[in-house]
Amino acid sequence: MDPARIVLAEDEPMIGRILEFKLTQEGHLVTWVRSAAEAEALCREGGVDLLLCDVSLEEDGRDLCRRLLASGYEPPAGVVLMPEQRDPTGEAMARAAGAREVVIKPFKPTIVAARLRALLEAAGRAAPGPS
Repeated sequence: MDPARIVLAEDEPMIGRILEFKLTQEGHLVTWVRSAAEAEALCREGGVDLLLCDVSLEEDGRDLCRRLLASGYEPPAGVVLMPEQRDPTGEAMARAAGAREVVIKPFKPTIVAARLRALLEAAGRAAPGPS
């Protein structure tokens, strides 16, 4: 099976590098973008299996999630939103926006990878395995 295609929307360089490395190591094809606009454009082009999106980009990632879902588009494995731990309503607001999964920052990359793997497997888009 071809690698799952993940769009990672994250504007913090360190977090982006860590996630890109870990998810690529897991066998996924990762496209790292720094804005909601870039993520939306890639999703609308098609072929995206999962969107992993920070909520604090130039636009709130929750708004992007709502807009994608309202337009009838959702990647097969869904949208995963990443709010900050210091936001006490972050998880609830991410789920209300339609996120299939929520990853609270800070996080362990291995936990993120495992959650995404489960979503991708449920959508029939399991990665070929760590490279």
